[in-house]
Amino acid sequence: MGRRKNRYDVIRTMFDQGEIRSLSDIFQFVPKTVVASDLGKKVARFNTVLNRPGSFTLKDIYLLGHLCGLTERQVYELFETYYLTVKEKKINKTKL
Repeated sequence: MGRRKNRYDVIRTMFDQGEIRSLSDIFQFVPKTVVASDLGKKVARFNTVLNRPGSFTLKDIYLLGHLCGLTERQVYELFETYYLTVKEKKINKTKL
């Protein structure tokens, strides 16, 4: 557990420095497999949820924020940015 804590500790620092602006930016510092495990999800299920961000529960979002040392508002802002980016990509893909 100590190793995971160290991995998550960098998230708060990178957030404060403006390096993390979206939920997906977290995965540059903490592997998806670690996040999925810590959220109690299988990696395949977690990837599905990432592709359909409307499937995230507030519980999962806030737990991720807790792991990263972020407030509920901060992690929700990261999620909102991620959600809107995925939504826009899907809209643009259907227009082509």
